[in-house]
Amino acid sequence: MASTEPDLSHHGPDDGVLPPPDGEPQPDGEPQPHGEPHAALIAKLEGQVMHVPDMLSLFPKSWPSGGRNKYYKRLKARLDEIVQSVFPDEVARELALKSDFALLTSIWFPDAAWDDFYTCGLFSFWIFHCDDAMDDRAGAVSQDFSASCEYRKQVLDYTRCCLGLDPVSPPQPSGGAASRLLSWFQPAVKKWNPPCPSLPNSVFLEFAERVQLTTSKAFRELLHREIESYLDHCTTEQRERMTGEMPDSLESYLRVRHHTSGIRCCGLLVQLGQDVRVPVRMMKSAEMQALWDDLTVLVLVENDILSAKKELAAGCVHNAIPVLYSQGQPLDSAIRVLVARLQGSRDAFDRAADSMCKKTAGDAGQQRWARKELLRYLDGLRTVATACIEFWYSSCFFSCL
Repeated sequence: MASTEPDLSHHGPDDGVLPPPDGEPQPDGEPQPHGEPHAALIAKLEGQVMHVPDMLSLFPKSWPSGGRNKYYKRLKARLDEIVQSVFPDEVARELALKSDFALLTSIWFPDAAWDDFYTCGLFSFWIFHCDDAMDDRAGAVSQDFSASCEYRKQVLDYTRCCLGLDPVSPPQPSGGAASRLLSWFQPAVKKWNPPCPSLPNSVFLEFAERVQLTTSKAFRELLHREIESYLDHCTTEQRERMTGEMPDSLESYLRVRHHTSGIRCCGLLVQLGQDVRVPVRMMKSAEMQALWDDLTVLVLVENDILSAKKELAAGCVHNAIPVLYSQGQPLDSAIRVLVARLQGSRDAFDRAADSMCKKTAGDAGQQRWARKELLRYLDGLRTVATACIEFWYSSCFFSCL
């Protein structure tokens, strides 16, 4: 039987996949946690050898890598303090302490000054723990679809309020005409402060307060739009996971994961980590959206190749490798397909980046925004792609989950 922990000591062959967890078939109706529906698929993968290439070697030297922020230890100490305060359960607390998001943030933003570095660290902490509540088997609402939908709505309202955007209206009474008539005579209601969905989500408040001091409302609107898209697609992903539904193609799988990865949020966050403020009209441009799309595919493919064994060990087949395998692709063939997809997105990113630089150079309206700032932002995006690989190789994150 294959080891339950990935070997982080080398970049070569990974030694197979793991047996399925015990589980009973679930009745039809509201989505239920799957156990048996994919047992046959996981059993076929058990013991097979998957040859994983050195992922960093797939990127040219022009893609930055290898950096670490000098404030890493300071951020880790601060995030560990936060873990102690927001995870009263001992098991959850110990698991959170092992998940070194300070290291991930350090590799993502190696040159950030402390204030921006800490702000980025808070966001990294928040989005991973927000996701775990919906996605991880031990998550607070991961096995209850209705509760998870309510959780997502609460997160959406709470994050919007924290970001200082337009006031969110509280739920209106469902009474009849008399109730509505009475409401006309009531004084204007003060801004509603939605409740915090959970203790880990409370971390978003400090992040948002800091972001309000350094960014425009337009930037925060863009960020919240990406958070909303992320949460909406998490609904689709959770339904598929709980019903045991398999994506019917790699493309359909990537369409959903494209938004549930949270990488598009990182595309905005890079501005803070690189101390750059990209004009809003440039952030909304087709060229920038294409860059984010390519970056997202890069990170998705990297993650799915490197974390396949860990996810299969947990009984999760929502990963590009089992999706391709279920369509008749042998493991090595699936890896080749994904590596080719990564290389294609890498090259498309570089072409789009070059096009944006040329367009900006000829745009009089962008003359005030120095080209070197755009280049710094683009390198920040590239660093996100290489950092995810470096984090995987240099931490025990995946092996401890």
